[in-house]
Amino acid sequence: MADKCHLCLLGLIILSSLLTGTSGVNETHVFISSGENVSLPCNNHLHDCKSTTWICNNRQSAAVELIAHGEKKKDIERHERLSLGSDCSLNINNITKEDSGFYICQQWTDVNGQHQKQANDTRVYLHVIHVSSSSSQTEISAGSSVTLYCQLYSYAGFSCDDLIRSEGIQLFWVNQAGVKLTISDSRYQISAPGHCIITLTTTLLNEDDNREWRCEVTHRDQVKTSVTYTVKSSGTSGVDDAHVFISSGENVRLPCNNDLHNCTSTTWNYNNRHSGAVELIADGKKKKGTERHERLSLGSDCSLNIKNIIKEDHGLYSCQQYVNDTQQGADARVYLHVIHVSSSSSQTEISAGSSVTLYCQLFSYSKTGVSCDYWIRSGEIRLFWVNQAGVKPTISDSRYQISAPGFCIRTLTTTLLNEDDNREWRCEVTHRDQVKTSVTYTVKSSDPGESEVSWTDGSLFREILIILETAVFAAPTVILLQIICARRAGRKRLAAPRENINTVLE
Repeated sequence: MADKCHLCLLGLIILSSLLTGTSGVNETHVFISSGENVSLPCNNHLHDCKSTTWICNNRQSAAVELIAHGEKKKDIERHERLSLGSDCSLNINNITKEDSGFYICQQWTDVNGQHQKQANDTRVYLHVIHVSSSSSQTEISAGSSVTLYCQLYSYAGFSCDDLIRSEGIQLFWVNQAGVKLTISDSRYQISAPGHCIITLTTTLLNEDDNREWRCEVTHRDQVKTSVTYTVKSSGTSGVDDAHVFISSGENVRLPCNNDLHNCTSTTWNYNNRHSGAVELIADGKKKKGTERHERLSLGSDCSLNIKNIIKEDHGLYSCQQYVNDTQQGADARVYLHVIHVSSSSSQTEISAGSSVTLYCQLFSYSKTGVSCDYWIRSGEIRLFWVNQAGVKPTISDSRYQISAPGFCIRTLTTTLLNEDDNREWRCEVTHRDQVKTSVTYTVKSSDPGESEVSWTDGSLFREILIILETAVFAAPTVILLQIICARRAGRKRLAAPRENINTVLE
């Protein structure tokens, strides 16, 4: 009977606290993810904690006294996870979603043999965020669909939904770059079955191995905490796929991350949309029957080197290790993405006033054997144009028309100006929001008046100056030569009569 009265008293205390409003009461909202440790502040504590009492209430149970006069109640279920801090805060280890609720810190002292409450209550709302998966497996294979559930557990004498509406609490999913995932992203299906739960459904890709999705909770537009869910795809055997981005015409090195102590066991295979699997290297030696034999070589670390890359080189490259015809370890896969830029004009020089369109295209091959569109749709890879200052031209810039005829192609159309001579436009490709490579296209404008002599033409003026300077310095030399030649001619005329006299005398 005494226990029932005690519980009734606790219930009346909490009910009284809720009905009397928040005047003079310290209220705190604490957000934590399941599995972590938390400290709930007691902002009304006295000089020591002997007067401190902590009470908890949630939807699953009636009011429970956790701490009484600074001492833990040992008969409660979570006794081992509780402790009282030196500042009378309530510490809870290894938080579970069942720990969510409404916590009250009170100060009680003995006055003439009776318990008398000192100061106002400190209220702490503990919100626990928890993420789970629709799959019970620790590793999920590519191609399977998975739904991630992010749920907020709260209690304030009423449902979590009411608290979210009244307190401005929001839940949302973000990717590794911190960008909110929305229903406009075709890769994800975001839904909210209730105010306190938000789900993310997606079909897993091979590159989702070790990918993190994060569920964040905000309170009055401030991020309070988040929970990260890491997908571990099965079948990767610890070997990560590599992505290499290169522009056409350059040389590239494809790493082999599973090489043994030498390369005599190394085999390199190649595949893309237009051809089946092709063996390029076998047992550390080049296959001479391949079309690009002359451009291939094997590095000392078993990497595959390819010279003078062309767009047809894009694709999936696999490095394998074979000993006695038995494969050792897993494949080391490398995706080679080739970026190529071209112009709508076949001329090497384009006159001012003409319109030109620049095409930036990415040639890729995905794990599913489909086109480059796969990577772009997934948000893994992005293409865009930037000017010489590194600024992205946008559709709001009247000088440029930016379009995307396909996922893997970006065009820039503009009317050339005289000052565009030698101007550079650069097409960049990013992978997971990091710039991987770029291609620069330099416009060379032809001079429509090049047949006319113009003194405003700096190069022509410099050429004339050089001719004049040469003439000035050469003039004295020419005059001196003329004098020498004249004297020699005079001597010859004087010598001629003497010869005639001698002849007569003889």
